[in-house]
Amino acid sequence: MNEILLNILSVVVTSIILPLLTYAGTRLIAYLNSKIKDENYRIQLTTATDIVVNAVRSVFQTYVDSLKVSGNFDKEAQLIALNKAKDIALEQMTDEVKNFISKNYGSVDAWLTTTIESTINLIKNKK
Repeated sequence: MNEILLNILSVVVTSIILPLLTYAGTRLIAYLNSKIKDENYRIQLTTATDIVVNAVRSVFQTYVDSLKVSGNFDKEAQLIALNKAKDIALEQMTDEVKNFISKNYGSVDAWLTTTIESTINLIKNKK
């Protein structure tokens, strides 16, 4: 019986959270684009933000979802999820995007952390 409930909960969480991640990412990119006038700046920032949103979605689907269902998503698991999302994002970013972030925002690591947490916050506020 518990396994059936966990499966149902997993499907419900996945069917709600993943669309919210997509929506939050789209809203974040639209907001940022409305504030940007330089086209190259817009392209680089949109690319970087898309990468981060996709990394968050991937980590949620492959790691966070199962831990939340089983009730094991604690502070340590949150830190692991953050680092997984950072690793995925860094792996997908070109040197050009990393240089853009460094030049315009300083530390790539700090920008990634802030953007990942901002994306998660957008998701939580859409529930």
